[in-house]
Amino acid sequence: MNEVLRTVRLVLHPVTMSDHGALLTHWTGPLVRRHLFADRMISAVQVSEIIDASERDFATEGYGLWALRPARRATGIDGAGSGGAAPGEPLIGVAGLSHHDGPLGHGVDVEILYSLEPDRWGQGLAAEASRAVLDYAFGEIGVHRVTAEIDMANPASAEIALQLGMRRRPDGPGGPDGAAYYAADRSRWIGSRRIVDAVP
Repeated sequence: MNEVLRTVRLVLHPVTMSDHGALLTHWTGPLVRRHLFADRMISAVQVSEIIDASERDFATEGYGLWALRPARRATGIDGAGSGGAAPGEPLIGVAGLSHHDGPLGHGVDVEILYSLEPDRWGQGLAAEASRAVLDYAFGEIGVHRVTAEIDMANPASAEIALQLGMRRRPDGPGGPDGAAYYAADRSRWIGSRRIVDAVP
């Protein structure tokens, strides 16, 4: 199982302690934490705990959090990416999967999470990274359903969920923090990807 994911513009590596400083800077940015941590400041200790939890999840569940960095551009004739992150490229965001109790006590959900540096917003990178994570979740490790808890004060996140083919869950009404719940299931995802792959 290859846990390094690649897209046209991004390379996704599982987060490690070498990402600690970059993650702390990213997650304490006021625009990022407003939607990801309900505007609560996250400490260096909490970042270490998140990285530890992600490494444990990769070992036991096959998924966790990935650091997003720009992909190196090839200079070849075909223009295809060379597959690696460009040396020294900064962390521009995070995407990944985490398990948690589902809304209304409906068992344990696998939730997709993502965040981007504000200067990267509006470029389609969150959807690109999330699509790679869902392909991995459904295709590589066979997760049956992935959910997203969307802060409705952030309409861009709801739009990304819809772009990914996620549907609003009727069993997840808006909570006190204004969250709505979306979900994608494996059978629909695999079917839709087959249709896309079949188009000439």
